[in-house]
Amino acid sequence: MARELELFSIHHSSTIREAMERIEANRHRVVVVVDDEGRVLGTVSDGDVRRAFLHDALPITPVTRIMQLNPRVITESERGRGAEALKEKHVTVLPVVSEDNRLVDVLLAYEPLVE
Repeated sequence: MARELELFSIHHSSTIREAMERIEANRHRVVVVVDDEGRVLGTVSDGDVRRAFLHDALPITPVTRIMQLNPRVITESERGRGAEALKEKHVTVLPVVSEDNRLVDVLLAYEPLVE
């Protein structure tokens, strides 16, 4: 089942504030940064945002300034080993990409508690 990718992805022209809002909305502490065609460029975690603010970044700073390049991903053909890959790669959100690196889904290590 494909998840609502809007909750887990953000356009590369977005700001740190927009990333924070998306992270708060998805409740998984990370967003995937994508280009105009939906190809994965990197990730931004809540820790990346905190570190940016500690270094005096402004909320209007582009996410590309703080994103982590070369994120851990899994291809659609590897989806069957998703649970194993989440543990192996030590991540809570694992982007699933097509052969041309377009974001098609995300695998989650856990479901957040509903308040």
